[in-house]
Amino acid sequence: MIIPKIHNAFAHLTETEQKIASYILEVPEKVVNMTAKELANECGTVASAVNRMCKSIGVEGFAKLKISLATAVGKESGNEKNIPFDKEDDTELIFNKVFNSGINTLKNTCQMIDFSEVEEISKILASAQRIFIFGVGTSSVVASDAAYRFSQLDVQAYAYTDILQMNVMASNMKKGDVAFGISHSGRTKAVVDAMRCANKAGATTIALTSFTKSLLYTESDYSISVYSDEKNYPVEAVSARIAHMCVIDALMLTIASLNYEDYSKHISLRNAALDGIRY
Repeated sequence: MIIPKIHNAFAHLTETEQKIASYILEVPEKVVNMTAKELANECGTVASAVNRMCKSIGVEGFAKLKISLATAVGKESGNEKNIPFDKEDDTELIFNKVFNSGINTLKNTCQMIDFSEVEEISKILASAQRIFIFGVGTSSVVASDAAYRFSQLDVQAYAYTDILQMNVMASNMKKGDVAFGISHSGRTKAVVDAMRCANKAGATTIALTSFTKSLLYTESDYSISVYSDEKNYPVEAVSARIAHMCVIDALMLTIASLNYEDYSKHISLRNAALDGIRY
């Protein structure tokens, strides 16, 4: 889990901390056998900066970081690393990199998820009177898909992707409703504002984002974060959106497992409706 944690925190680190983090990500197997001073020397800084970087990513100190790295190196020995895009890449290489990035993102996201938190979130969604889902830009697609998925379970779910409409709908929420905010960056103003408005109205707030230090994540009652490789790939990476959609699908099935008989009935009705629009 330490490698995904460093990647996710990378964009929020200082320039010096990013140098240290980059070195660790490049040769984690070497860092395992280094002292804080040796690592600092390799990065042109001081040992105290190494310890500050550890705290910035949520690790108590360099000794704890090395223990986590040693475990991660063993697990990752058979896996491919994400390779940055290059303007000289041909079509086949671009496809290989994108698909590999998606695979790694899903694997790392699954390692990061707090399943006790997700279980609680599923119960809240299953018992919600209404679910208002907020997302703009690339997250609007995920929001619309989430509303459709949850509606298949006879859950009253609605997606709002229009910036002007979001705050109006959020202000109409009440206790027993759930506001579900989706944002890759966790800093999308319209989504954060709508969630704040929903919270003020008495709704429970749930966030799906890619950064644990973002406003959306820290201000929500419950939060899920996916893996994001900000070091090698640009913001709004396709792989992060895929991870968001997989989280939605997993939540849907977790909700369904809470009452499987009703789920089977609703899916049968859905399939019958879909058969009517197909040749």
